[in-house]
Amino acid sequence: MVKILFILFFPLFLSAKFQAITYFPLETHIVKKITQAEIKIREISSRFNHNYEELPFSEVSRFSNAKVFFHFGLEVEKKYEEVIKNRNPELIVVDLSLNIEKIENNPYIWTDPLLLRQIAQNLYEALIQIDKNKANLYKKNYENFLEEIDNTYLKIKQKLSNSEVNTIYVLDDYWEYFAKRYRIRTIKKDKKFLHVNEIPDLVKFTQRNGIKNLLFYDNYDHNIALSISSNLNVKMIEDSIFKDKWQINLFSLTDELIKN
Repeated sequence: MVKILFILFFPLFLSAKFQAITYFPLETHIVKKITQAEIKIREISSRFNHNYEELPFSEVSRFSNAKVFFHFGLEVEKKYEEVIKNRNPELIVVDLSLNIEKIENNPYIWTDPLLLRQIAQNLYEALIQIDKNKANLYKKNYENFLEEIDNTYLKIKQKLSNSEVNTIYVLDDYWEYFAKRYRIRTIKKDKKFLHVNEIPDLVKFTQRNGIKNLLFYDNYDHNIALSISSNLNVKMIEDSIFKDKWQINLFSLTDELIKN
């Protein structure tokens, strides 16, 4: 009788889903590229926030039931890791940025499609250790994800190679990995309104270097971006690297950069 019950319930055991944590939706989207619906994911935040916000006791308790925490190794994520691990010392922590050479003080590695290959490898290698019974499924999904990454990289490369985008203005450092991969020079502008005396020289510099775009992150910087854009005759592009769908984000950014 015991043997019969084991046979009946063994498939259920193999298909059991474990719970994982991510910090924000972009990480969830990437994790699901390999796990699909095979694990349950709970997000700490529904949108990216640079600042740590203390979690209610009830939330900490729920997160403490998770088996693994996948994150990009951001400082804010390490603080949540510490809080949750204090409640659950057995929590497995997977830093998806492992073995990636980073630009100093810049953790935004996922804007480079080829670095995303290493992120995918880190995720895959962790999953086949944590959930060995589904290793074949994860392998198939991992290989499909790598193909998607490579195709994304090549499509963006082709679009930018056929454009005149060589140098861009930026108000933040969010796009440095993207720019480095595609050999685009970024010039960071201070978040201040241009002084009338500096405009003539900046106009000449902008024209001489063929700069046609200014990237900024959110509406808080809109007026400053508008001032720079109107005075230097460059297009202002509001772009968030923290939206959940990484591929759509990069295609959208590329299309905006090359659009006349």
